[in-house]
Amino acid sequence: MASFPSTSNDEPSPSGTMKALIHTSRGLPLSVLRLSYNLPIPRIASPTDVLIKISHASLDPGASMLTNLIPMTFRTKPSIPETDFSGTVIAAGKAVSPSRELIPGAKVCGSAPLAGMILHGRGVLAEYVVVPAENMVLKPEGVGWEEAAGLPVVGLVALSVMDLARVKKGERILVNGASGGIGSVVVQMAKQAVGEEGRVVAVCSGRNEGMVKGLGADEVIDYQEHAPVWKYLEQRFGAEPFNVILDCRGVQELFIHCPRYLKEGKPFVTVGPAPPDYSFFGVLPIVGSMISNALWPRWLGGVDRPYLSARGFKSLEGLGRVSRLAEEGLKVPIDSVWDLEDALKAYEVVMSRHARGKVVVKM
Repeated sequence: MASFPSTSNDEPSPSGTMKALIHTSRGLPLSVLRLSYNLPIPRIASPTDVLIKISHASLDPGASMLTNLIPMTFRTKPSIPETDFSGTVIAAGKAVSPSRELIPGAKVCGSAPLAGMILHGRGVLAEYVVVPAENMVLKPEGVGWEEAAGLPVVGLVALSVMDLARVKKGERILVNGASGGIGSVVVQMAKQAVGEEGRVVAVCSGRNEGMVKGLGADEVIDYQEHAPVWKYLEQRFGAEPFNVILDCRGVQELFIHCPRYLKEGKPFVTVGPAPPDYSFFGVLPIVGSMISNALWPRWLGGVDRPYLSARGFKSLEGLGRVSRLAEEGLKVPIDSVWDLEDALKAYEVVMSRHARGKVVVKM
């Protein structure tokens, strides 16, 4: 049972225990994660920290890789995974500016620092978490808890994709991986950018066509029906190539063949090559692919199109932009919501790579 002796904007001394999903060894989530019922509730250690009671947390495929890649030698035991959350402020440190309105009871969403999650186990699959004030914003008006939890990283990466792409009105855009967490947000941003006179062509599974068209795509290509997709794209769009390709899935062959359907000098913007699996030897080759894609010269066999990698760097400014877009109507599709006790089932969905939007865990 948790008790909080103070609810003012000052450093509290919470006591009690909480539930959390933890791991004490390296491995894939389904193998190493377990539920603990007696972890101590974290304390505010910095005057710029905020104590949050978590409502929902969203799962990210990257976390599945990190639990398997980072040796526990470099991590605190036990370690709690994941970074994106929505929840309620319990208390804030003395140096948190009143202008932030992070008072007890405030509804917020944000993303805990990745370094804190990796090195110190301060993830958000728990009933409570301490997060720096700069890593959260007030929950957007009209946005539910589930969607708010799924918003931060996908929104930040989608913004990076669009900032790099510099999409203009009237352009023809290809979005690959259009039904995933990032892709479903990018489709909306891309359609807003090109306007009614432009065209957004989306690649995803045929079963997701209705969802993706509902987000703004003008055309949906079923990658299963038209495999290999790059050949189909060459046939369909070789004469009228795209202005920009936004790859939210990380398909290497799509980049290798893109000069056949992407205008000369136009960018191929990606979230990075997808690993064949979540093992160390599955992830390692993608680093080499990213370097060679960006730097390998054409005269040595490189691809003759700019290769730009999006990043989801967390900042208060970026979270503010994402929040405003959500208030203006940007949607984060939710694949499914799971109780904390069923979090391993949620990870099964994430690791299948066929989630339709974000997978969320309710505390």
